[in-house]
Amino acid sequence: MIKQFRVLIFLALALGLTGSLRAEAWLGDAPTAPTSASALPARPIKLLTATGGFNVDTSSREQVRSFYNAVYRASDGVGIGSTADIATCTPGTNSPVFQDAVLRRINWFRAMAGLPAAVTFSASENVQCQAAALMMSANTNLQHTGIPPTWHCFSFTGTNAAANSNLALGYNGPDAVTGYIWDFGGNNAAAGHRRWILYPQTQVMATGDVPAQNNYFAANATWILDANYAGPRPATRTDFVAWPPAGYVPAPVVYPRWSFSLTNVDFSAATVNLKSNGVNVAVAIEPLVSGYPFGGIGENTLVWHPTGLDPTNATTLFPFSGTDTVYSVIVSNVITGEGLRNYSYIVTVFDPTVPGADFFPPVISGTNKPTVNANNAYTCRPVPDSNVTGYEWLVSQTTNGNFFDGAEGTLTNFTVTASAGYSVITNLTGQTGSHCFYMAMPDTVDQTLQLNRVFLPATNTTVQFKSQLGYATANQIIKVQVTTNTGTDWKDLYSQIGSGGSGETSFTAKSLSLSNYAGMPVQIRFKYVFSPNGDGAIFNQVLTSPPVGWFFDNLAVTNTSALFNLVTNATTSTNFNFFPTQATNYNLQARALIFDQFTLDWGPLKTVSAVTNPPTILLATPIIIGSQVQLDFTVSGGPVATFRLLSVNQLGQVWTTNSGAVLTTNVPGSAYRFTTTNGPVTRFYRIQTP
Repeated sequence: MIKQFRVLIFLALALGLTGSLRAEAWLGDAPTAPTSASALPARPIKLLTATGGFNVDTSSREQVRSFYNAVYRASDGVGIGSTADIATCTPGTNSPVFQDAVLRRINWFRAMAGLPAAVTFSASENVQCQAAALMMSANTNLQHTGIPPTWHCFSFTGTNAAANSNLALGYNGPDAVTGYIWDFGGNNAAAGHRRWILYPQTQVMATGDVPAQNNYFAANATWILDANYAGPRPATRTDFVAWPPAGYVPAPVVYPRWSFSLTNVDFSAATVNLKSNGVNVAVAIEPLVSGYPFGGIGENTLVWHPTGLDPTNATTLFPFSGTDTVYSVIVSNVITGEGLRNYSYIVTVFDPTVPGADFFPPVISGTNKPTVNANNAYTCRPVPDSNVTGYEWLVSQTTNGNFFDGAEGTLTNFTVTASAGYSVITNLTGQTGSHCFYMAMPDTVDQTLQLNRVFLPATNTTVQFKSQLGYATANQIIKVQVTTNTGTDWKDLYSQIGSGGSGETSFTAKSLSLSNYAGMPVQIRFKYVFSPNGDGAIFNQVLTSPPVGWFFDNLAVTNTSALFNLVTNATTSTNFNFFPTQATNYNLQARALIFDQFTLDWGPLKTVSAVTNPPTILLATPIIIGSQVQLDFTVSGGPVATFRLLSVNQLGQVWTTNSGAVLTTNVPGSAYRFTTTNGPVTRFYRIQTP
């Protein structure tokens, strides 16, 4: 089947600008089932279970929240590192970490759906998918079969992958995988892309991705057919496969189309009853396509959407109020081999940035005064997540964190992630001085300027800067973000959407409070984000006059501390030995790891004051010789420079320094003697170090 992709073009604009780039994502039809699986990729058959690879208990809000924030989000923003070149028809390769991010996203969705989540990529099929993605991008088109040799960058390798792959144009990598689960578009009423990603039998897939370049758009080909097609169905969490699945589901991955798949059933008489917090929600059931896209062999699927939502539009989001929302689903009159059957389940849509009642951070217990140059035992409260495989401990120290950068020097204070072709510091315009920071968007790639410092805010800490957003469309958004997890799970402090025209003509002052993060280590970044909305257009020029893009200056963080000397240690348990090397203050934090590599949020910070262990002084029995008293004592456990002899006539009185006592050294560093006058009454003595 041929599906023409909507043409994406440059639009000429007035005011001397060269154009705006359209980058709307698009999905064609899903690929159809193969007539034979004998030539498809395979791996040695092994028993698959619902707990293979990733797994998650969707009945636990906190476990799903952690799974989303730690694993799903770990695939965001991974650099593609591509060597693909459409101009020379070179498919190229992508970085292994980018391919891992794509695979991680696939297995995340499969685990959430209760399927075996141990899919691997085939290296040979990756090569073919790369050629397919190149063809789709080079021709601004999506087509599975019947691709003519006249296509630019045509290859038989690419045509073979196209016939066996989900295809996307306008985005690539993990975003494309998410797009397949979303499955928007008028031609995707059967949710075929989603069903291929969530086909229980699949063990081997592949990916090919090219980034946007010049006038061409990003593309993805995800190989979704392997030799297990139509084979024995593995164990799954439930006998059906649904998206969104039963249990807790993060709001960002709930889409207008809902689906319910089951093998060897007939949905021709089926009905759907959907309720939101007990209130009926009217739904429209999509036309049935029996067995699609599995040629009548795979699992039939019922697809529906709330009648008020348009699932054909890529900008239609599933509504969410911000608070946990419970949806009850009843699928009735399903014709099975055992007669009519009804299925019911509960979906709770929630905000994954907000902890729930089952959130228990790893609070640290242990002494507030650890001993210098010694192991001091600490423990943290276990995180109640069955996927936790270990813990990380962070040791740091605190210093004054007030910060200012007016863009008049280098970028040593920042980590920059920006497209080629422009400088992040410019002298085109500036609030003060001769330079300011600048972010453009020559292609549909997010631009980031991240401060290298870890701040420890107080209740009055603020982030201040001057900002001017020039020409930018509604798809181009400026953001100031913070993370409490040293680099993941970023949250917006401030955002501003492009006006679609000339935008701001001068700088305005911004002041953002960090009071909500008081006492929590945070990192800060400035980000220029491409977020498709409507036509997907962007102003892709660099600088020009009038200015295009985001200009900002005089970045300041005030009334704050900062952390330095950060050292991280990994343990397999909740126990940790802290070995301070100097008598000063330290900060301790702990966080859990899931699946051996993905970090959860840091727990509360515990500040401790390391102290030098006092020496042990052993006083011998006093010796009276005439009018003198000799007080011999030994010292162990560390050097001591000075001693004082204290005395009192009765216990309970105030001890006073015996200023007339004479100190002599018997053995340097270990044995000493105080000599003082005896009487005239009984006295008690003790020896004190400073």
